[in-house]
Amino acid sequence: MDESRARSWVRTAKKLGVSAFLIVHLGGTVVWVLPPCPVRAACVPWAQYYMMPLGFWQYWGMFAPDPLRDTVTMEADVVDARGLRSTFEFTKVANLPKLQAVPKFRHPKYVANLLGDDAQFDREVAARHAVRRLEIPDEAFPVDVNLIAQIRRTPPPGSPPADAMTPAQPVVLATFHFSEPGEVRR
Repeated sequence: MDESRARSWVRTAKKLGVSAFLIVHLGGTVVWVLPPCPVRAACVPWAQYYMMPLGFWQYWGMFAPDPLRDTVTMEADVVDARGLRSTFEFTKVANLPKLQAVPKFRHPKYVANLLGDDAQFDREVAARHAVRRLEIPDEAFPVDVNLIAQIRRTPPPGSPPADAMTPAQPVVLATFHFSEPGEVRR
């Protein structure tokens, strides 16, 4: 009898766990795809903690009547307390072989998503990620981070192709100051 009760409790706990996950996942997805409204404005700050790190978000601008046509890459310019400058280049899938690029297909969408005016939270997450990946030591804090989008303009349809040697246009998306390591490693 005790063994069957234990099995029954385990089954119930599994069902509750799966149900809770589905409610959170579907709720986050519904909030994320809502058009701009008060409900979305109130819930997105919570949903983005789930959607952004796991790559479940969508960049709807690619479906807009005038989608982004330029090639955009991103890097983080990090200067520590000693004045040492480090650069972190975010993943670029264009130069990778197909089999390596397939699992990284969301990376270019992530960079395009950071161009939006409402992407301040996402930019801060990217800046923290860059500092962590550069493995800046604790004694080098505080650090300043500039997120820089490198934009290569695509010529209009019907015009000659762009010169491959034309440099990208850097645009500073955001600047962050992290006073201590705990601000980056949370």
